[in-house]
Amino acid sequence: MNDSTLHSLIAAATPFLRIDGASSMPWCRNVQKGARFGPWKYEALFSVLDERTWARAGEVLYFVTDAAGQLRLVGESSRRLKDRWRVSPMHDISSQAPIGRKALFHSTAWGAIERGLGQEKAPFTVKAIFAEDVERVVPDNERPALGALRDHLCRRVEASILREHGTRLQLWNSPTTFS
Repeated sequence: MNDSTLHSLIAAATPFLRIDGASSMPWCRNVQKGARFGPWKYEALFSVLDERTWARAGEVLYFVTDAAGQLRLVGESSRRLKDRWRVSPMHDISSQAPIGRKALFHSTAWGAIERGLGQEKAPFTVKAIFAEDVERVVPDNERPALGALRDHLCRRVEASILREHGTRLQLWNSPTTFS
């Protein structure tokens, strides 16, 4: 995927969340174990920009950009944004008792996002583009590299962006960014 197509996808995406900053707040999730448990270091301070987009069902590609518009993270969901970008109950790390409030959480990349929040200055905008619009934006000459457009398009576009741009752009979810 060339730079022009990547920029076109980001430009066509709808902003739905803004991470305005992060406060230092140790917490964990209410799962027994695994990568989603934590412990986590930050509570994101965020604003909902478009509730309808955030709640919309469908295969979707999303981007996190910084204040300068630089891409920081790319991801996808096969079902809906709120499956990835959720508001989760916060729990005390030691006792695992509920803290009494909820925090923004990303179901697969919160660790990478926290590393970014700890090293870079907010705000960050989270934007989404759904599969039918991705299909319209990707030019015909780039489609063969992505395979059949109707089958897991957003997952294949995400993989292409990470493979071709992740290290160069130092994306939070690029394996080499924070190693």
